[in-house]
Amino acid sequence: MGPDMWNNLLHPDDRARAREVWGHSLSTGADYNIEYRFKAKDGSYRWFLGQALPRRGEDGQIIAWFGTCTDIQEQRQMREQLEAAYSDLEAKVMFRTLDLEHEVQSLKQQLGAK
Repeated sequence: MGPDMWNNLLHPDDRARAREVWGHSLSTGADYNIEYRFKAKDGSYRWFLGQALPRRGEDGQIIAWFGTCTDIQEQRQMREQLEAAYSDLEAKVMFRTLDLEHEVQSLKQQLGAK
């Protein structure tokens, strides 16, 4: 598939970031760690965790990279569901707090009028 095999399989929105992160790892020797979407055979995209570590020779120079791509689609979906639930809960708490503040103000007004 040629040198662009990985890039052609990546979601278009993830390509530039993946190139940037990989370029940083290549230029600095830093560990590679990224979440991105790969195209499946059916044309859909699934989230993967890409990780790679450099293997160095005796002189400290990088001689190879060893990496993995782990399917994390379910974890991403669970994270998104948890974030949505947390946002919903935050909104409910905020509205309930406002309701309680209004009730307290109303009670204070009633007590002040007596």
